[in-house]
Order: sequence, then C-alpha cells, then structure tokens
Amino acid sequence: MATNREATVGSAAPATLRRGPELLAQLEKYALAVLFAALCLFFAVYGQTAETFPTLANFRNVLGSQSVIAVAALASILPLTCGKFDLSVGAMIGLSSIVTGSAAATHELPLAVAVSLGVLSGAVVGLLNGWLVAYRDVNALIATLGTSTVVAGLISLYTENQVLSTGIPEALTNVGSGQWLGVPRTLWALVFISVLVYYLLRHTPYGRYLASVGSSPTSARLVGLDVSRMVLSSFVLSGVLCGIAGVLLLARAGTANPLVGPGFTLPALSAAFLGATAIKPGTFNVVGTLLGVLFVAFSVNGLVLAGAADWVEPTFNGVALLVAVAVSTAISQRRSGKA
Repeated sequence: MATNREATVGSAAPATLRRGPELLAQLEKYALAVLFAALCLFFAVYGQTAETFPTLANFRNVLGSQSVIAVAALASILPLTCGKFDLSVGAMIGLSSIVTGSAAATHELPLAVAVSLGVLSGAVVGLLNGWLVAYRDVNALIATLGTSTVVAGLISLYTENQVLSTGIPEALTNVGSGQWLGVPRTLWALVFISVLVYYLLRHTPYGRYLASVGSSPTSARLVGLDVSRMVLSSFVLSGVLCGIAGVLLLARAGTANPLVGPGFTLPALSAAFLGATAIKPGTFNVVGTLLGVLFVAFSVNGLVLAGAADWVEPTFNGVALLVAVAVSTAISQRRSGKA
C-alpha cells in the first residue's frame, strides 16, 4: 500500500514541476497582450479619457497614423533576425517620401514611376548598408548610423529644409486619407505587408535561413549557408519596406517633410524589441511586433488625451525600448541557459 502511495506521489511531482515552466512560458507569450488590454480598459474608464479614448474615431485615427511606424518596425525585424541592427530605417522613410513627392510634384513624373523611385531609393540605401556590413565587416550600428547621417544630409541639401506641400497627386493622398469598408486604407496596406513578412519569416526556407544566421553565423556557414548574402538580402528587404513606408507617409501627410524621417527609428525599434518579448519570446516576430506598435501607440494616445505634455511620447518610446531590450535579452539568456 505504501509502495502504491509513493508511486502516486512520485508520478505527481514531475507533473507539478512540469506545469511551472509551462505556466511561465504562457505568461511570457501573452503578458504584453494582457497588459495592452488592461491599458485600454483603464483609459476607457478613466475620467479624463473616458469620453474620447474608447470612440471609433479615435481608434481609426490611431490605427491609421501607426501604419508607417508598423511597416518600419517590420522592416527592422528583418536585419534583427540576422542579428544586425538597422538604425537607418527612419532616414530611408524620409528619403522615400522626398523622392516620391519630388518626382511626382516637382518633376511631374507618372505616379507609378514616382512611387517606384521612392521604393527603389530605400532599396539602394539598404543595399549599401548590407554591403558594408556583410562584405566589408563594418559594425552594423556604425554602418547604418553613418548612412542615416549621410542620407539626412543629402535630403537637407536637396530640399534646403523646405517642406514640399504642393503638387502631391490627389490619387496618392486619397490612399492616405480614405477608407475602405470603414477601415483606413493605409491599414489595409499594413495588413497586406504583415501577411507577406509573416509568411516569409515563418513558412519559407529563407526565413529559417535568416533565423539560423542570427542564432549562430558559424553554424550557418558549416551547413552551407552563404551568410554574407543572407545578411545583405535582409538589409535590402528592410530598405524596400522602408521605401513603402515612406510612400505611405507621403500619402497620409500629403506633404514631404525633410525633417520627420529620423523620428521613426526609435518607435520602430521599440516595437520590434517589445514584440520579441511576446507571442514567440526571444524571437523577433510579426504578431508580437504589431502588438508592440499598438501598445506604444495607445499608451501615448491615452496619455495625450489625459493632458500629458509633448515630451511624453519620445520619453515613453525610449523607456519602452530600454525595458524591451532588457526583457528580451533576459529571455534569450534564460532559454540558452536551459539549452
């Protein structure tokens, strides 16, 4: 009888021990989503924001305005999956906006050509970043910070820091301001891009190769992967997405401002690293990244509606980035320790 009791207790103990890590894993996956839901609930009932925050108009405005940052964040996670930072995403967005607006308004090129040139400009900068990092062994932080500074200088030289506000094709601005089925058109563009990036990273050999390079470049080389080419391609694809984000920025704003581009880098990285703490903790992933964008956007939106000052948004983005990097690093270290 005692033997049976001991066997029962002995078999129950491992099951109990197993449930602990399983619960922790589920908490890691969905903690950001639960926090986001709690945040929205708070602002929906808080006295100063209860009338404005939970409205459909506010949700539409926030979601529409965050499309550019969300695409920038998706662009960021491609090099990050390879283990490389890209600090030039904001500069590429600004460049694409200026190139597209100038081509269409100043040089009166067809809209399709202007948009193509804008996307191409991002791809060219991405190609330069990738070549410096992958083939010249320049540190990614230094390379992308350098190209970002050069691009900002060239934009300033070309525009003389003047905002391009006339001649933007109405067909383009209608995309930025219009709706389809009650949803901002820029949000539909974001959904389409998100699905493509998700499929690329999760359901193609290319996505698995990128993750292998980011996990261990040495091991990736040993199994026959061309690591340099993979890193180069991640930066080029990042540039293409930033080019698209620049076109969306021009469509939504209706103007090409030479000063706004660099401001997208920090929010994009904040969302990317927040995303790495959720859904697939320790891994840069599309769903988590979009959740990170929403968390930061609605946090700032609620604070602004509550009467917070202008310094709140950049400060919140900075704090979110620091916390997200610390948490994602801790998760990665814990998981590698287990391995």
